Amino acid sequence: MAKRPRLLLLDANAVFAAFGYGAWEAFCAAYEVVVPATVVRTEAIFYVSRETGRRVALDLAAEAAAGRIIELSAAAAEVAAVLSRFDASFRNRLDDGEAEAIALLASREDDMRFVSADASAIEAVAMLGMAERALCLADALRLCGLERRLPRQHGPEFLRQHIQEGLRRFVTHEGLA
Repeated sequence: MAKRPRLLLLDANAVFAAFGYGAWEAFCAAYEVVVPATVVRTEAIFYVSRETGRRVALDLAAEAAAGRIIELSAAAAEVAAVLSRFDASFRNRLDDGEAEAIALLASREDDMRFVSADASAIEAVAMLGMAERALCLADALRLCGLERRLPRQHGPEFLRQHIQEGLRRFVTHEGLA
């Protein structure tokens, strides 16, 4: 398995899963957790508790203010530049937080890894030539010593499947502008 990266860039579904599976505290202790401003401010407002089925409020802005996570914003022009590389049908499959995350990933050359369980976001990363910078939540947890039984969409098989689909799309130009 790969070495543990220093920075993890989480989209909303990765945030929800980290909280929902009781891994958030350890996750933040093991990594520098980066969350796009769109996710912090508008997308990750609550998650549903696996134990109670009830909504649990999230305050990622407070997490950022306390220095537990890093909130980063991509310039509108950076997000637009990334989105312009996809055709309209594919572009519409990416939500705002995912688009901002991909723009942030594209603008950096450090060891940041993108964690998502969204098929289109994973494919987009591969279509843009950044497949090696994607990481599934299960592997991110394993790399910091946490083992959790997670649904398939958070595991390595799902990640590999959608990386391969993104690479196929890159070759065939399907979904690219």
